[in-house]
Amino acid sequence: MPKHLRIPVWLPPSLLMLFLGSWRIGRPGLWADELATWGAAQMPLDDLLRMVAEVDAVDTVYYVFMYGWVRVFGDSETSLRIPSLLVMTATAGLVAILGRRLASYRAGLFAGLAFAVIPAVSRYAQEARAYAFVMLLAVVATLLLDRICRPPNIVGHRWKLYLGYAAVVTGLGYLHVLSLLLIPAHGVVILIESRKRGWKFIARWVAAVLVGLVPLIPMVWMAAHQQHSQNWIPESHFRDLFIRLPEKLTAVGTVSGMLFALAALQVSRRRSSVMLLSWLIAPPLLLFVVSRFTELFWFRYLLFIVPALALLAGLTLARIRILPAVATLLALFALGWYWHPYYRTPSGHEHDTRGVGQVITQNFRPGDAIAYAYGPEESMFWEPRDAVKRYVPADRHPRDAFVRVPQRADGNFRAVECPDTQLAVCLAEAPRVWVVRFENKPDPLRGLTPPLKEKVLRDGYHLEKVWPLRAFTVAVYVRNQ
Repeated sequence: MPKHLRIPVWLPPSLLMLFLGSWRIGRPGLWADELATWGAAQMPLDDLLRMVAEVDAVDTVYYVFMYGWVRVFGDSETSLRIPSLLVMTATAGLVAILGRRLASYRAGLFAGLAFAVIPAVSRYAQEARAYAFVMLLAVVATLLLDRICRPPNIVGHRWKLYLGYAAVVTGLGYLHVLSLLLIPAHGVVILIESRKRGWKFIARWVAAVLVGLVPLIPMVWMAAHQQHSQNWIPESHFRDLFIRLPEKLTAVGTVSGMLFALAALQVSRRRSSVMLLSWLIAPPLLLFVVSRFTELFWFRYLLFIVPALALLAGLTLARIRILPAVATLLALFALGWYWHPYYRTPSGHEHDTRGVGQVITQNFRPGDAIAYAYGPEESMFWEPRDAVKRYVPADRHPRDAFVRVPQRADGNFRAVECPDTQLAVCLAEAPRVWVVRFENKPDPLRGLTPPLKEKVLRDGYHLEKVWPLRAFTVAVYVRNQ
């Protein structure tokens, strides 16, 4: 097709991403992390800033952005997720632009389309968290790196490139500190290029990185003292690195297999291949090594390498005939199709928070109380309270029996509950007590923290009914006569 008749390379991927990402965007209930965003955005700004000084410092910039967003656009599921949708739409377009710059128009188009049809991409386009923003900045950083590596006579005002690169490094760090693992991947490219460009080339890039890192010092210092907030991450093994991670990056093993097979065909000494392969490989390897000392290896934290996978696939598809290339893209979409509607079910974000609200709303009786697990060992401890607060109408809320200071009040993330000696008094002989636990529990009271809470409920109540839901147990207990 003549160049003057071509549509912009970014347009088809962006439109496809916008369509897939907006489809049923408000249907899934908010899950734990999204409820954390919603809860933070509801807080007064001074309370929010006090909270992030104690927990979630790495999310400060995103939380403050969402604080402003919900005051303009509201806090519906759709509204909370639209920023991620818009950013992921832009990311798909930039993936196409980067592919065109690294190879050709066709490579960019195929890369952008491959990126858009990955099920995990449209899933996180509907996530009220910062992952889409991180993916966008990872692509922008690599676009700038490509410009930096071009001959000086091609690119003017190089200081602006380095300044922009430094700003993107700062943005990456403030949106997700582990996305800074992209820097060593870029360093590989800089080292190789320096053989032709000299030590000053390295020095300028290092200076830009340092300028970008300096503003992160306060946040990193606070986050280092909040490491307990990541103690839920399980120990990582080689299977996680070589089998589970590739699958989780796309959400579908067969889709990952096809994309990695296409990426493997790009192994070469070309700068574009080195740039994309180092982006794809270095961050997970480095994070796995770091996790030998402190567990940080979690799949979502590496989503920023997905654009590299799509770009490598796009570069390979651009080298084959058009019909087989299009057929491959259609096969990728078909293999992942099941997951697109699946992610848009009411419990499509893995946690059936809407179901929790529905059960309690339909079975509530006046005088009901509710109890939650409280101990630090309880995973997602904030989610049951948030799910009830969001999805149960206020006039059907059971009384939070043991709470003294609500969750996120006065800048505290965790609710303050009655002391052990006052648990029975706080319960106040409620005729029925709801218990909402994260994960499915054969015995809803077993392990309810603190331990005396379990004893008080066992001694005074008997189980009436249990509703096992996705990622939740909801039970109601009746007072013994």
